[in-house]
Amino acid sequence: MSLRQALRSRFKGDKPDSPTSSRKSKDSKSLPLPVAVKEEDETDYKDDDCHSFQSASSLSPCFPSTPDGEFKDLQEKGIFEQQLTQLQEQLVAAMIENQSLRNELEIINKKQSVFEQIKLQLESEKKRNNILEAKIKELDHKKPLHGISKLKKKNTDGAGKSNLSVEPAIDIASDLQEEDVVSIPDGEFEKPAVKSSKSFTMRLYEGILKKVYEVIDDFTEEMDYVHVENTEPDPLTGKKLKENIKRFGTAVKPYYDTVKGIVNLLAWKTPPYTLIVFVVYMYMVWKGWFFQTLLACLTFRLFINILIYRGWNVQFNFIDPGEIDDKDPEESLGLSDKLNLVIEVATKVQNTLGHAADGLEKIKSLLTWRQPDASNQLFLLILTGFISTCIFPGTDLLHVIGLLTGIKLFIIDNIYNKFPRIKKKYDTTHQMWLSLPTDAQYEKKHMKLEIDRYILKHGEVPDSEEVTDEYTSSDDKAFCQLFSLPNSESPLPGWQGGRMCTLINREKSLASAFKSGKLYLTRSFLCFERSKTPSPKNIVIPLANISGLEKAKPYSWLPGGGMAIEVTVTNSDKHYVFGAILNRDEAFDSIITTGRKASLLWSADPSQQT
Repeated sequence: MSLRQALRSRFKGDKPDSPTSSRKSKDSKSLPLPVAVKEEDETDYKDDDCHSFQSASSLSPCFPSTPDGEFKDLQEKGIFEQQLTQLQEQLVAAMIENQSLRNELEIINKKQSVFEQIKLQLESEKKRNNILEAKIKELDHKKPLHGISKLKKKNTDGAGKSNLSVEPAIDIASDLQEEDVVSIPDGEFEKPAVKSSKSFTMRLYEGILKKVYEVIDDFTEEMDYVHVENTEPDPLTGKKLKENIKRFGTAVKPYYDTVKGIVNLLAWKTPPYTLIVFVVYMYMVWKGWFFQTLLACLTFRLFINILIYRGWNVQFNFIDPGEIDDKDPEESLGLSDKLNLVIEVATKVQNTLGHAADGLEKIKSLLTWRQPDASNQLFLLILTGFISTCIFPGTDLLHVIGLLTGIKLFIIDNIYNKFPRIKKKYDTTHQMWLSLPTDAQYEKKHMKLEIDRYILKHGEVPDSEEVTDEYTSSDDKAFCQLFSLPNSESPLPGWQGGRMCTLINREKSLASAFKSGKLYLTRSFLCFERSKTPSPKNIVIPLANISGLEKAKPYSWLPGGGMAIEVTVTNSDKHYVFGAILNRDEAFDSIITTGRKASLLWSADPSQQT
């Protein structure tokens, strides 16, 4: 029964197929549509002229629309059309789903086919590999080439023997060729690899040529893939930090013990042993065996380490580091003791880094002629060494240098350490080292020299050399130390403690243009101290370097009526504007008066602008 016939049998009341079906159609007006449709019914349904995906109104040519026709009334026709529309929607959804499933099935089939092809290729390669391995094993066991050569030699002896020897050789060779050629696919290996007899010269030439080609390949621009490890640093954790500190302490302990042992050796902690080392050292240097002796000691030390690695209990050291404390300092300490230990370690690290930085900066000062006397001595020493190497043989110079070094380390330094007065008087090397300045000391010294150039001479005020610490208060000392000024350049009367003001930078925005602080006036300088103390941005303006001083009013809304003082510096386009000064006129007159006492040009007839 086709779909159309099933629907007609459901809704046609005047032509029922059977009494039962007509009774059911009369009793129920809305029942579910038939679900099972056979394949031959589908073909009938496709061949039908009324099959289309249209609305229910397009079916009117197939079914009469009048109530007197095949339908009893319009309500039954409406129910039929409504259920037919639902059927069409379900059919369209089923077709769409069927199409999507077919597409997925095609994709899966393609993937399956590719997988099957790869699987077949792998199986064929596996079989091929097994065949090749079997053939290689057979060739290794048989080794027929030696037999063939022996049989050929026997063949040359006589004709009677040749008939007996050539036939088995031919059989072996034929079997070998058949086994090697027939079973190997794709014709990759047609014959067994025959080892040709080459001369030693030919093999040597090929080896050298191979090495040359390898070196040439190493210098090609094509780079192989290099795996770059992840260099992202680990996050900071207390456990990791503690572990790394312990590891570093354990790793550096042998080196620290070695240095400590050398120091104890040079300090004659054990005089007999130090005397023996000194005598051996001087003798080896005199004979020219110092480097040989050093290498022999290193070799013997490595040999001792090998014995220790093998399990031998050998306790031997060339240098005695003294008493070694193997106790863990954290085992018997409480929380407060551990905290004090951390602070102590941090202090040691800080001081050690400071001493190391001072040493490096002193070497920099020595090489850059910041201390001319020390740099001159170094220059003369290097020049003398250069001339000596040009005149005398190198071995003689090494003997002399080695002997002098031994005397200096073992004898002279020991005397200097035991008698500090002798060291202070005669140790010129130590004195030269102490005289070398660090970067901070050099900058301070350089600034002091620059400041001394701008110190003005006033008749009524004593010079800087005449001003002693007895006449300088603690506040003035702190002020002079803050601005690196001599004691004579203390604030003038009325300027002790400074005057509150604001440094205005017109080139910046309003948010960052104002820097509050204090303004000081001395005999020779105008100083500005930032509120952030101690600040490296404090300003020192020499009065002799001022080209103009005038009153200014940059902004009308500043405190104190917006009164300011603008200072112009010689050979500079930058202007210093000090605003929000209380009693601006009084401060301005004080600066002018100080400049007139020093007979400065800018203070002769200043322009007073409000």
